[in-house]
Amino acid sequence: MSSSTRWSLVALVALIGVVVALLSTFGDTGAGSGDPTAAPTAAPTAAPTAPAVGAPPADEPRTVVDPAVRAGAGLPACRDSAVPATTSGPVAGLMVRCMDDGSTTTLGKIQAGTPMVVNMWAYWCEPCRRELPAIRDAQATLGDKVKVVLSHTDPSETKGFDTLAALGIEDLISVSDQDEELPTVLGAPPVLPLTLFVRADGTVAHVLVQPMDSEQDVLDAVAEHLGVTA
Repeated sequence: MSSSTRWSLVALVALIGVVVALLSTFGDTGAGSGDPTAAPTAAPTAAPTAPAVGAPPADEPRTVVDPAVRAGAGLPACRDSAVPATTSGPVAGLMVRCMDDGSTTTLGKIQAGTPMVVNMWAYWCEPCRRELPAIRDAQATLGDKVKVVLSHTDPSETKGFDTLAALGIEDLISVSDQDEELPTVLGAPPVLPLTLFVRADGTVAHVLVQPMDSEQDVLDAVAEHLGVTA
């Protein structure tokens, strides 16, 4: 082997050593490097996600929201104990679970002498999800003229709660009808969404068996069935 060839090999070996050293240096930085002084890489915070839509599950397990999660959601209180309850009408005595604190109460205590709209929905119902923002916007326009209540009509309170969080529905009174009693009391067909319009005296004005796709649709229905305008 000639002298020039030997020096060429030596230079090649040295170059390989430099490359290996650089790769080793880059591989040792950041999370998982084994260096106790390296800053860990923070995992991104996941946004709330809604459960999948589709047909209602045949055997939906009954679930209740964890108290710590419930407390951090900031949903509005579903009743004011200082205001007398509505005691007449077919739905006044129906028991529901308040999503804000997990307590049980009646729709009459929630209504408390005010015209009321109760929207029956479920996490798996895609038309319900489209309708919820329209109801939220209409309630903001109507203010305290009408009590607007979202009633999750499914055994899984947890999935309803998660869906509201994912959709950003945070300003409406929300309850769980885990035994799906309200549609039965009303004799309503087995479809969702359903919207109940209750007069201030507790009598039922109308049960709407179709979705409302816009804020104006909701306002028009409230004006027609309850005589309340924005």
